[in-house]
Amino acid sequence: MHVLIDNEFFKYSNLIEEILPKKSFEKYFFVGTELTTSEIKSAEAILCRSVTKLNQEFLKDSQISVIASATSGTDHISDGLINSKNYQTFFSSGANAWSVVHYVMAVIETLIAEKLFNSQKSVGIIGYGNIGKRLGKTLSAFNISWHANDPFLEDKNLVNLETIFNCDLITIHTPFSREGEHPTYQLINKNNIKSLKNKIIINTSRGGIVDEKTLLQGESILYISDVWENEPKVNELALKHAYISTPHIAGHSLDGKTGSLIEACNFIRTAKLLDKIECSYSALEALKIITFDKFLNNFHAHDFPLGMFTSEFPINEISDEFKQACGKNFLQLRSSHPQRRDFINFNFNDFLNRDESVDKFINNLVRLRG
Repeated sequence: MHVLIDNEFFKYSNLIEEILPKKSFEKYFFVGTELTTSEIKSAEAILCRSVTKLNQEFLKDSQISVIASATSGTDHISDGLINSKNYQTFFSSGANAWSVVHYVMAVIETLIAEKLFNSQKSVGIIGYGNIGKRLGKTLSAFNISWHANDPFLEDKNLVNLETIFNCDLITIHTPFSREGEHPTYQLINKNNIKSLKNKIIINTSRGGIVDEKTLLQGESILYISDVWENEPKVNELALKHAYISTPHIAGHSLDGKTGSLIEACNFIRTAKLLDKIECSYSALEALKIITFDKFLNNFHAHDFPLGMFTSEFPINEISDEFKQACGKNFLQLRSSHPQRRDFINFNFNDFLNRDESVDKFINNLVRLRG
């Protein structure tokens, strides 16, 4: 099988070879933003990211029938391809969910350190899927109250958007859609922006879910965004208006990227060989050892272990660099993002047996692993 692979995955060639061995898969790499019709002509499968836009018109003269995207978002693949019987499509939904949760918690940690949020305030979660559910459990482990909204789910514990908008911090984890019963395009818009006065909004979903032009008029809103309309071309005014701005890297941890890649490769493997491989990628085996002492004083002073998330993910530094370049380094920052680990894969052994409150907190975190 002739497989086209985004060149951002070249660094994981050994992992890809383990799942897609050369005796069965002929692999070629392409630049994600520059894929041409000549490159796809003889390909049978493609492994892509969200920067590659695919539709039936583009693929009509190719032999591609298998499309695997190592992303949770789907808006870069046309509905025509997804719904067609001529194509098998796959998205790594949920594989980087803990990565996004880590991002949100790094933001919350930063806001606590800067006295803009505290653990007595509430969080509203829009979208209660893979990320929303994990985030809710994590907030509970930190004794932060939260509510969630998701019109597609029947759950008596879910609330309406009005209740979400009454929370102190609102974080968005919903797919992008323009049509249907509950479209998310410009979910935050001129009709509801006034009800969000003095609120904190975190957007890690997709650009366009928050109307950036309307947002610029809401001066009292503290906006944190990882996603932008018209990526990779970022609206400079929106970029500088946001309190924290990052270049679509919330899900770009080592664990998230390799987990997504493993799932996508296995989908292509299954299409050809009708089996999967249990991949034992060494980088995912060892838990990252975290030293407790530097968090202890912060934990008791703030009811939150300041540094636990940002030591691995220096979100303010990334934001400063992104803003200084006026967003023109979007692709470069994404590509060079450090191989950070998700907190769910931290080794907490050094935290234990310190005092009762800390032990209870750590046990809550360990239980998140299921």
